[in-house]
Amino acid sequence: MDETKLLDARTFQNKTRLMMRAALPSEYLRRWAVMTAVFGMRTHYLGKVMGSDHEPQMAVEQPFIPEDENLPATLEDAAAFFTAHGFERVADEHIINPEVHGVTWYRQRDGVLVTDAHARNFRRDLDGVLIPVDLVIALVPPGASALLPAAKKLWEPAEED
Repeated sequence: MDETKLLDARTFQNKTRLMMRAALPSEYLRRWAVMTAVFGMRTHYLGKVMGSDHEPQMAVEQPFIPEDENLPATLEDAAAFFTAHGFERVADEHIINPEVHGVTWYRQRDGVLVTDAHARNFRRDLDGVLIPVDLVIALVPPGASALLPAAKKLWEPAEED
């Protein structure tokens, strides 16, 4: 998600809002690194493949998550999940794309912005644990946003022992 300025037809003033756009390859790969580090979803980059439209695409794999099909994840589950991880919901008035209203979250302590957090992008495993599988993640460096509270520091991968 990027910030952009749009003309407000009521006030004739520019208003900053968040807008989804297609990710760059580097942003796509970073998304999976953040998913692994922040939410524990191990995702591995497999390489480049040719899509059915003959355009190159990136292929990733995730572990299979056995789930109880009679107990699917809900938006309420997702909200509780994000709140437990220190995120706050981004107000819909700040988002241009209506398809991500109510499913966009921000964590100020490290500038992690998550969207597309629909129930369909979570799995509940057989132990009842909610697991995100396909979130859209962006990093918002401190001072880079006119709309969101300034991040206290930018998320970085932890050093491995």
